[in-house]
Amino acid sequence: MMRLCCLSLSFQNQFKAGKMEVFKFIEHCRALNFDGVDPHFRDLPPSQDGMKRLRRLMLDTGLSMASMCVSTEFGRSAEAVPAEIEKARKAMEAGLFLGAPILRVFVGSAPSPDKTEEAFKRGVDALRKCAEIGAELGMPVALQNHSGLTSTGDDMLRFRREVNHPNFTLLLDTGHFTGREGPNGPKQAGHTYKDYYHSIEQVAPLTQFVRAKLYEVDARGKEKYIDYNRVFNILRGVHYNGFVSLVYEGKEDEMAAVPRGARFLRSFVSAC
Repeated sequence: MMRLCCLSLSFQNQFKAGKMEVFKFIEHCRALNFDGVDPHFRDLPPSQDGMKRLRRLMLDTGLSMASMCVSTEFGRSAEAVPAEIEKARKAMEAGLFLGAPILRVFVGSAPSPDKTEEAFKRGVDALRKCAEIGAELGMPVALQNHSGLTSTGDDMLRFRREVNHPNFTLLLDTGHFTGREGPNGPKQAGHTYKDYYHSIEQVAPLTQFVRAKLYEVDARGKEKYIDYNRVFNILRGVHYNGFVSLVYEGKEDEMAAVPRGARFLRSFVSAC
């Protein structure tokens, strides 16, 4: 059974403007009939009392903590890796307190094209360390494809092979594989939608969490640059059973675009 949740960064402009914080985000997700929430670590309350209040609000609204996500960068600088791993550890602890079943991390990018292999090896070591910490705490660690060193399905599968840890898994982001037209996401010469959907097909059987990106939605909430009929057919084909997280990265007012996108994605999730 698929369930629908929402990433807090879908309302990042509301957060930046001081019109929304994590408690209002939770309440808004309940009003929009989401099944769960997908908060970013940076949006959590800074105090333990705030975390306790947030945990109670999750109970009162009946929403599940779908995941905990933290933005990490392991590829660009060896000197920065220890602090990035520590950030991941803190996010794991926060996620466990709130009941999140999985932690999302990024591996990042190489500092320059000639240092791609060096950055890959550094990323493998850092991801394995995160997986080891997560195993001790009881939190699986998932690598999300997000351009850079994870621009294709082949990249993701290579990380999975090389990290080679039972507490490590993959997270599927529908927006960040090469070959897709439109804003954001990696671009590689010669790559087309054929490559894009092939990457999704490669990662779909291995993921426990899906991020559904929306960039330009029409009056029905349909996304211009991604064929979600095809995406959900791929997910159904591998019997995906988990959360699909709405991630809005468009230019329209989030308070108008996200509800339309939610209704659109709900039509697929409810049919599964």
